[in-house]
Amino acid sequence: MSKKFSTKLIGLLAATALVAAACSSDDDTSSDDTQPADTTQATDAADDMDESEDTDAAAVENTDATEDTDDADDMDESEDTDAAEDTDDSALAAELLWDNGDCDTSLTPYGINITAPFETPKLSLIDQVSAMEVSVDIFNARGGIGGHCMALTTCDDGGDPNVSLDCAREAVDDATIMAVLNDTPAFNPQGWVDVTLPADLARFGLSPGQETMAAEVTDSYPFSGGGTGTTFVMSAACTKHGFKKIGMINVDTPTIDRLISVVEGMVGAYDAEFVGNITVPAGTTDFQQFIITMEDLGAECVMMPLGENEALQVLQAADQLDTDMWFSTSSGSTGLDGIKALSSVQEQILLNGALPAATGSTERWPALQLIVDDLSSTGDPQLQYGTLKESPMRSWVAVYAFVRTIEDFGDPDDVSRDAVNAAIRAATDIDMLGLTPKWTPNTPSSEIESFGRISNPWFFVWTYDAAIENFVVDEDQIDMISEVLGQIDYPQPA
Repeated sequence: MSKKFSTKLIGLLAATALVAAACSSDDDTSSDDTQPADTTQATDAADDMDESEDTDAAAVENTDATEDTDDADDMDESEDTDAAEDTDDSALAAELLWDNGDCDTSLTPYGINITAPFETPKLSLIDQVSAMEVSVDIFNARGGIGGHCMALTTCDDGGDPNVSLDCAREAVDDATIMAVLNDTPAFNPQGWVDVTLPADLARFGLSPGQETMAAEVTDSYPFSGGGTGTTFVMSAACTKHGFKKIGMINVDTPTIDRLISVVEGMVGAYDAEFVGNITVPAGTTDFQQFIITMEDLGAECVMMPLGENEALQVLQAADQLDTDMWFSTSSGSTGLDGIKALSSVQEQILLNGALPAATGSTERWPALQLIVDDLSSTGDPQLQYGTLKESPMRSWVAVYAFVRTIEDFGDPDDVSRDAVNAAIRAATDIDMLGLTPKWTPNTPSSEIESFGRISNPWFFVWTYDAAIENFVVDEDQIDMISEVLGQIDYPQPA
């Protein structure tokens, strides 16, 4: 890869992240050779918001073919749904996991931390934190880490960059904390790198922003490309489904133009065309105007890097206008219940995420039943079958993978940061229960420095099928890095 392209990609990532944030919440980005600090922060915010509660199509004649493909999957899904209802949860847990009884409170505990903005006007990730709390409790009841309990501390950065930095310092200074899991310091991502990297405090299972994807950030172990990835995959989801006229309704940010230049290259690899974009200003109340403008531009599939509220309002406007256009957005935009509340455009929405939909096929992903059962047991309205999004799911997966990593590649009785880091760096092909390809945390999936910490570039895409009142996940996954590089034909993961 040329140095010029690599440099451009770095800027692009920053911009995208912001858009990811947009997808996630209300921020967004694009791409350029230089990234201002604010854009960087917005990037991370975008990413994680995306995954949690915010966001980050063949021509119309090809829509039937797309639906036909989904129909076959849907039949499986309906069978899977029935089977899931009859599943004995304890038997399923025994088959997929382990039950070693309660962890031993007399042994030295593994301190872990999660930091995020709990509830703020711009970004609220309390569901991600709640999911971490219940996941730690449940895995402690299954034996913890080699008998050692996990002791969770949480830190609410309140959306304040200074408080976020205090959270990072507290995690580093607390010698009992062995790692930070699924953290989202969206409002001061660079500060977190500056504080945790010299201390070599592992950040495990996080959704990365532009800063934490860099090759030199060796304490960062993300499952995937996070919000940055989901924003790019919005484009690929449209073109993979055959659409040739791609538009975008996006968050209001001056950096969006840099993102557009990258998307134009991505759609061009499919002989498709980017027909234009529309910005959603803060305080917008009329969302039908954006649908009408996209139709006038000839768009067949519309990317939506928007905050959760804006994304849902755009979909509601599309529903009222009964448009034929399709829409591509992050799984952070809504769970199953949000799509079921629509009518005319229910089956014209492409959602994407690094984990499959929470309500996906339990035959294809038996672990989904475990995740839903574990998280919904709290009674938390945001952690139920129809409302569950990827960010809280990632908390469960992070705890699972952390336990597997220490037990399979380390010495559980050596409770120290050095031992934890050694285990993570030695870990290969961690069994992720089929939710992602087997994961080697310390091996990048690309030689691009900007993606140097991304060890899993794969994303799922799914649509809603009204016949079974559930999501249907595409058979093939999208390789985000290959798509960004204009490589549209690639083998699927094993």
